Amino acid sequence: MKTRLLELVESQGITLETASTRSGLDRSYLRKMLDRPGASPRGETLQKIAAGLGVSATWLLTGDESTKHNEVRPAFTTLPERGSMPNDVPVLGTAAGSHLRGAFQLSADPVDYVRRPPALSGAKDIYALFVEGTSMEPQYNPGDLVYIHPHKPPRFGDAVIIQCSNGTDGEMEATIGILAKRTAEAITIRKHNPAAEIQIKRSTILEVHKVLTLNELFGI
Repeated sequence: MKTRLLELVESQGITLETASTRSGLDRSYLRKMLDRPGASPRGETLQKIAAGLGVSATWLLTGDESTKHNEVRPAFTTLPERGSMPNDVPVLGTAAGSHLRGAFQLSADPVDYVRRPPALSGAKDIYALFVEGTSMEPQYNPGDLVYIHPHKPPRFGDAVIIQCSNGTDGEMEATIGILAKRTAEAITIRKHNPAAEIQIKRSTILEVHKVLTLNELFGI
C-alpha cells in the first residue's frame, strides 16, 4: 500500500503534505505514516485518503487495477496564500483527547493567534484549540489545531468541543469528541482510540461548540 501511495502522489505531481491536506488530514499525516514501519491507514482514514487522491480504497488495499477509479471524483481547489489570511483567531488553550477530564482552561489572554481561513472572514467569536491526548486518533492527533465556531449548531456525527465546569474556582475544562446523543440529563460523545462513548452530565456542561471541518474552513 505504501508503494502505491508514493507512486500515486508522485504521478499527480504533488507533495505528501498536499496529499494529506486534500484528504482532510493533518498535513504531516502521510509523511509520518510512511516513515513508521508497519503503519498503514485503516477505516475512515483510508477512505479519506482514497477520496482525496481520486482512487478507490479497494485499489489502495489490493492494487487491483479494475477497482482503481471511483465514479465520483473529488473537486480540488487552490488554497489562498498564507499572507492573505489575517492572523487574528485566538488560541484559547487545549482540548483533551482523553477519556476522562479535560485539559482546557479559558483565559482572558489567548496563548497564541493563528490565521483566519477565507470562509471565516466574517464569522464572529471564532477560536482555536490544540488537541491533547490520543483518544481521537486518527481523526485528530496530539498537537492538531482545531477551529471552533460557537454560533454554528452542531449535528449528530459532528466533532464538538464540550466546555465543562471543573468545580474548582469557576475554572473550565474542555474535551473533544463526536456528538452521539443528547438527553435531558447528559450529552454523549464518541472517542476513537479506543472506541468508547463518554457521557457528560448536563449539570456540568457550560457550552457545546462545533469543530469546523476542512471544507467549512476553506468554503470547498
